[in-house]
Amino acid sequence: MPCKNSIPTARARAALADNRGFTLLELIIVIVIVSIMTLLVTPRISVFMSGRRSNFMVLQQTIAKAFDDSFIRNRTNFLVFHMGEAASDLTDLGENIFSRKNGISVVNFSEGEFKDNPNPLLSYREFPASFKIEEVLIASGDKSSTGSVLVPFYPRGYSDNVIVHILVNDEDRYSLRIDKYGKKSSVQRDYINFDTEDGGDLQ
Repeated sequence: MPCKNSIPTARARAALADNRGFTLLELIIVIVIVSIMTLLVTPRISVFMSGRRSNFMVLQQTIAKAFDDSFIRNRTNFLVFHMGEAASDLTDLGENIFSRKNGISVVNFSEGEFKDNPNPLLSYREFPASFKIEEVLIASGDKSSTGSVLVPFYPRGYSDNVIVHILVNDEDRYSLRIDKYGKKSSVQRDYINFDTEDGGDLQ
């Protein structure tokens, strides 16, 4: 008479012996399902990455990296805000840089002209028309809405107090604020000036 424990043991051995894995048909079905899901998700990811939040992230990260690069490499970086409308007032100091529109660059002054910072993380970024840099305010009282505005980042770890007005989707107004002693910029809804109380970061 077989032992009572032999039945479960036999089943366990049979289960362990059944190691066929997936059939080719099952693998094809899984690959097809994953491919369909990828096709559905990818457009949503690209839309998100091209939206307001991602553009502000690029802007703020470039500012922070320019601050760090100046301090670590002991050099003065110039953060350049390119307005939606170009101007020719600085083209003789670097035509390829100052003919840019609606974007941000980080440059250095060398041999009588401005050149792009060699750090690939600080390369020129152009924003879509839905994310328009409209105006730059400097604490000294300067205000620009055309051409390019240079904001220096010094090796000792400071810059200028700056406010950048940005129009999103032709209707939503935001202000990006740079503090002269901090590398982290903040974003506030609506256009503000230096007398406006800080309303906190929207990001």
